[in-house]
Amino acid sequence: MAKVLISYFSKSGNTKAMAESIRDGVNSLEGVDVDLKKVQDTTISDLRSSDGIIIGSPTYFGVMATEAKELMDKSIQSYGKLVGKVGGAFTSSGMIGGGNETTIMSILQGFLIHGMIIPGVQKGNHYGPVSVGAPDQEVHDECVRYGKMIGALAKKLG
Repeated sequence: MAKVLISYFSKSGNTKAMAESIRDGVNSLEGVDVDLKKVQDTTISDLRSSDGIIIGSPTYFGVMATEAKELMDKSIQSYGKLVGKVGGAFTSSGMIGGGNETTIMSILQGFLIHGMIIPGVQKGNHYGPVSVGAPDQEVHDECVRYGKMIGALAKKLG
């Protein structure tokens, strides 16, 4: 059975709500388990034991929050051990020009350096789900689709 880890940091609750919607998408698939954790509670073992890893963070100055960056920095302990796993990212911000894409790309860059597989998104935000303010129904639906996409690919490759 494939396993997808969704690890997130959320201060306002917006990123957490997105993580829960992504979890709903993964949960809709047969043969895929999902683990939802705060980045502060995510271990190196969690990363290594997952077939898919999705990290979510609010946008802080155009990059991921310190809490998410700390997990990414610790992931160096797994260098060479995450190759071929599926990666994804999502973010929330306070404004449309707040650095959403650069935040997602800062997470995906780490995954690419690990040798992970990053699928693009054709319908919706191309790099991963984004919410400006509290997630609305459109963002919820996009997050569910994203969870399904990452989960299905992790299952296929796992």
